[in-house]
Amino acid sequence: MMKIKTNMRYIQLFIATAFWTLLTVSCDRDLPYPIDEVKKGVVIDIVRAPDSDGVLSAGVTDGDYKVSVSIPKQQGDYSMLDYAQLLCVFTDVDGKTTSKVIVDNIKEFPKDISIDIANVYQQFGKEAPTLGEIVYFTTNAVLKDGYTVYGWTEYSDFNNKLFTGWEVDGRAYSYNVRYPVACQLDLEEFVGPVVLNDFYDEYRAEIVKTSDTELEIHGVAEGEEPDGILKLTIDTSTHTVKVAKQIIAHGSVAWVDGYNNVAYQATGTIDACKGTITLNGPLTVDEGSFGDQQMIIQRTIDII
Repeated sequence: MMKIKTNMRYIQLFIATAFWTLLTVSCDRDLPYPIDEVKKGVVIDIVRAPDSDGVLSAGVTDGDYKVSVSIPKQQGDYSMLDYAQLLCVFTDVDGKTTSKVIVDNIKEFPKDISIDIANVYQQFGKEAPTLGEIVYFTTNAVLKDGYTVYGWTEYSDFNNKLFTGWEVDGRAYSYNVRYPVACQLDLEEFVGPVVLNDFYDEYRAEIVKTSDTELEIHGVAEGEEPDGILKLTIDTSTHTVKVAKQIIAHGSVAWVDGYNNVAYQATGTIDACKGTITLNGPLTVDEGSFGDQQMIIQRTIDII
């Protein structure tokens, strides 16, 4: 018993000595960077302003483009900030990315900033958007000592990605706003015969325009009953689509035989270039759900 206790004392002494050695080495070792040169930056949130346009149209420079910038409450003190800059990050059709400061000396937060797309494109030596381009907006933070914390560089890409876990006004923190270039959207061009590829088959249907932001697809569920109508709400500023939950067939159809009240609810996109509407969402019946199902609507004029 005495021998065991003696051995335990040696083990404890060895562990304590080893721990102290590691601690001493760790404290003596220099950091991989000079701690006195570390800068405290300022995190700036940027989002697309409500009800403003979210897509650029090829060949068009007019529109309502606006972003909102603010400093999240999690930032705390930002007295070291002198001013912010609105930085445009432009990716051309070949994938080359460059940047330009579009708005300088931003000192008021929160703030809505209107964007002149014609002026933005002039800064990059172009006249108007072209299909395949992507335009981003982010912010630079210029500190009072003259140091600039860039929102994007060609070497480090976008900054502040680590802060996307922060909550700002009930949503996730945003470090940039993205504007893809798409074909100009005219809902009239989607009116008429279409080919509908749904959860079971491909068949013909008809699109009717009911308002400036609404379309109806007549002949859903292969036109087996008169209430086979799907109502779509289009956000023309973002080229996105919403389908509120609605019954498209009260009785059984070929792909859901033996069930009642076939209903569909979805979100999706409308592509003016390809003439397609793509939807995805839950397909349900009174008896349960078939999970998320995709529906693709194609203008017949685009089918070769």
